[in-house]
Amino acid sequence: MLVSVITLGCKVNEYESQSILNQLKSAGYEIREGLVKADAYIVNTCAVTNTAEQKSRQVLAKIFKLNPDAKVAVCGCAVEDNPSQFLKNKNVIAILGNEGKNEILKFIKGKNRDIQKINNEMYTNTARPIETRTRQYIKIQDGCNYFCTYCIIPYLRGRSRSRDINDILDEIRHTNANEIVLTGINMSDYRIKGELALKTLVKEIDKLDVRFRISSLECNVLDDEMIDVLSQCKNFCPHFHISLQSACNETLKRMNRRYTIEEYIDIVNKIRKKFTLPSISTDIIVGFKGETEEEFNTTVENLKKINFSFIHIFPYSERKGTVATRLQGAVDKCEQKRRERILQLINSDCKQKFYNQNKNTVHKVLIEEVVDEKISLGYTDNYIYTYIDARCKPGEIVEARLIGAYNNGMKAILI
Repeated sequence: MLVSVITLGCKVNEYESQSILNQLKSAGYEIREGLVKADAYIVNTCAVTNTAEQKSRQVLAKIFKLNPDAKVAVCGCAVEDNPSQFLKNKNVIAILGNEGKNEILKFIKGKNRDIQKINNEMYTNTARPIETRTRQYIKIQDGCNYFCTYCIIPYLRGRSRSRDINDILDEIRHTNANEIVLTGINMSDYRIKGELALKTLVKEIDKLDVRFRISSLECNVLDDEMIDVLSQCKNFCPHFHISLQSACNETLKRMNRRYTIEEYIDIVNKIRKKFTLPSISTDIIVGFKGETEEEFNTTVENLKKINFSFIHIFPYSERKGTVATRLQGAVDKCEQKRRERILQLINSDCKQKFYNQNKNTVHKVLIEEVVDEKISLGYTDNYIYTYIDARCKPGEIVEARLIGAYNNGMKAILI
C-alpha cells in the first residue's frame, strides 16, 4: 500500500510529518511525500491564517481528483480548529488533531473521527523522523503561553510543554545529518523543571559536535548571558530569526508583544558586537488592526535602522477566535498592499546590503542539492543560499568564498 504525506505550515509540522513517515515505513508501507498518486494520504494541516486553513481544504479536493477512491487521514491545527470541515467526505477515514500524530498507524487501519485531547501538562513524544544526510529538524517544545492578540496557535497547540533534554540529545546523537535545526512552537520558553533552560540545552548540544541552528527566537530569551553562551558555541550557526511583528511600540502593545522596539534594537546591537556578519532576520505583520500611517512610518524607519538580512512580510489577516477580532481600526486591503510593497522594497535593499557585506568572505556551506552534475546548492553558516560552480556531495560541508549576489542568494567558489 502506497501512502503519501502532505505537509502544510510550519517547521514543527515538517518535523511531525517526518515522524509520521517513519512510523509508516517501519510498518512496511511504501511512502511518498506531496501530491502524488497514492492509495492513501495523510494531510498534516495548518490553521495559522484563514488562507492556510483554506489551503488545507483545497488539498483534499486535489487528492480526490488524483484518486477518487483514496482513503485520507487529516491531522494538525486545521482539524483542531474546525474538524467538521473535513468530515463531509466519506473517504476521510480519520481526523487526528495534533495529539494523535504519534499514533498514526492506529488511525489509518480503521475509521476514527474522535480528536484526542491535547495534553497541556507534559510533552508528548513522537516517533523519530525519517533521517537525512543534510539538515534534520529536532523538535524541542510544543505549545505557547504568550497569547498574542492576532494568533490562534495557543488555542490549537495548547500550553507550552518542553521535551526532556536527554531525549533531545539522544535523538541528535543518532542522527546522520550534518546540521540540525532546533524547532518548536515557542522555543524561547524551553524549560527544565519549570525553569527557562534554552541556554542549558544549547551548551549540551554544542558538545555533540554537530552544526546546529535555532529556527526562531523571542526577545525575552536573548539576554546578555544567552548571547554570550551562543557566541562561545563552536557549532552554532550565527543566524538569529528574532520575531518582531511590528517596529512601532503602539502597535506592539495592541499585539500583546512583550518588548519595546528599543529593547529589540539593543539586542540586535549586542548580537552584532559578539558575532561576525550574523544573519538577523524577522517577521513583520503589515496593516494590523489600528495601525495608523504614523505607526507604519515608525515601523519603516526602525526597519531601515535595524537593517535585517531579510524580512518575512505578512499582510494582517483576521483570524476568527483571536482577541484581535474585537479590536477597532481595520486597515483597508488596498492600503495594506501599498504598505506591503514599501516593506518589500526595504527587504530587497536589506538583502542586497547583507550580500555586499559578505562578498569575498569565506563560509562553511552545507550542500543540499547538486544540479546538472556541476552546480552545488546549500546554505552558509549565516544562512545565505549559495550557488557553487562545482560538484559536491549532498550533506557535505565545504568551505567557499562568496563572490557576489546571484538569484535568491550568492555565487561562491570552493576554497
